[in-house]
Amino acid sequence: MIKKFRSVFVPALFILLLNSGIAHSVTRYEFLSNLLTARGLDWSDSEEAQYNDGAGFILKSGYVTDDVERLNGNVTRREVLRWCIQSLGLTFEAELLSDYPLPFEDAKKLTEFERGCLVVASNMNPPIFTYDEKFRGNDQLTQNEAREIYNRIRSASMNLTFDMVRNPVKGLRVFIHREGVPTGYPSWRVLVTGLPSKANAEETKRILKTQGYDVNVTSSGGSYGFRTQKIDDYNQVRRMLGYAKLRKLSAKVWPSMTNTNMRIVPRFWIMLVIDPSYWKIQPIASYLGPNDLAPLSRINSENEAGASINAGFFATQKGGRGYPIGALKISGRMISEAYENRGYLGWNNEDDEAVFAVASEEANSWVNMSNIIQAGPLLIENGNPSMHDENFNNTFTTARHPRSAVGLTNEGKWVFLAVDGRNGMHSSGATISELTDIMRAKNIIYALNLDGGGSTEIIINGKIYNMPSDGHERNISYALGAISR
Repeated sequence: MIKKFRSVFVPALFILLLNSGIAHSVTRYEFLSNLLTARGLDWSDSEEAQYNDGAGFILKSGYVTDDVERLNGNVTRREVLRWCIQSLGLTFEAELLSDYPLPFEDAKKLTEFERGCLVVASNMNPPIFTYDEKFRGNDQLTQNEAREIYNRIRSASMNLTFDMVRNPVKGLRVFIHREGVPTGYPSWRVLVTGLPSKANAEETKRILKTQGYDVNVTSSGGSYGFRTQKIDDYNQVRRMLGYAKLRKLSAKVWPSMTNTNMRIVPRFWIMLVIDPSYWKIQPIASYLGPNDLAPLSRINSENEAGASINAGFFATQKGGRGYPIGALKISGRMISEAYENRGYLGWNNEDDEAVFAVASEEANSWVNMSNIIQAGPLLIENGNPSMHDENFNNTFTTARHPRSAVGLTNEGKWVFLAVDGRNGMHSSGATISELTDIMRAKNIIYALNLDGGGSTEIIINGKIYNMPSDGHERNISYALGAISR
């Protein structure tokens, strides 16, 4: 009787477990292949398509940047977490939010990056993972869990949004927004720094050339390094990162790509709302003045600003020098004269007065203001899009670029806005019209466009909150800072 019972019961139990998705876990190869399909990416023209190797393609493309080993092994939930976030182009958001608190009991067992991934995956719309008591990061993924994740990735690939609000310091409120996903295939650049001399960098360049890498020597602040040309195969990027790690060098990777589906455009922006009861707004520059071009992080630190954003246009000269273009007045001292028919902002911190307008001989209300910056175009006047013709060329206004802007709400609060761009994996930028729409949707009634492109950068409580399009900070002439009252 016992033997007969066991012979019937064991297969029945096995079938029950198999159907429930518990017994049959998912391999890394299986998950990566299905992740590529769920993302809706066309890889039919690739070499991997001949062998039906979707896993190989998604790793080669860089949509998943992990160095994955043992593809035939079972995938864990923490691996799935990382790969989903990477494939949706949300790596920067995960890095930015790695210190955000999580309700999962076992969140401390995850790496810092994985915690950031879990913050994004749990708060995006649609979410990949929902809140539970435990995340169970080391558990193997079941078939049922995998099917649900594939469905959510498909949905996110069509209509992803992510919004979060942070209050890092009293009187500073940060809005983080991301929409859309990457739809093309990226090339990659790697910047490696930390070499002691130019001769060392040149020798490294020679060695790398024999290994098939085309690099240019770089220098910054007495340190040398190199920057690769565009790399199409992310496996080469992984090898370059391994080279840098072995030699204890710093390395940074950023993508270059154009989205093939312009209906779905990734866009990321940071909006900082500043309460004037706690903070005053001030033009700030390096301690040597606005003719000494410096990164925003240094300008921010030297002025002890609670937050800062790059400000007006500027010209560059040799030797790290330059000068502001357009009006610049700091605490009553006029540094640079106005540029005719371009937008400006003038304000007094003493009586909380501000004026957004276009400079002209007839309209010179900025003259008596203690602080003035000029850039343009003017975006919003009294809640409506500005109708001034400031003679900017069509490429500047209608193409998508990284953008920076400053504005005022109806309640009299200052607003700094940074929109990332020129990065098809992360954010494609905004036109002037789209920039205006973003600010009007947040009830901003006056706004001025600032210098953008590689200069676009915002720092809050000492932390860079966006991804500069050059892959590193650009030296600028001056900025707008929030200074404690």
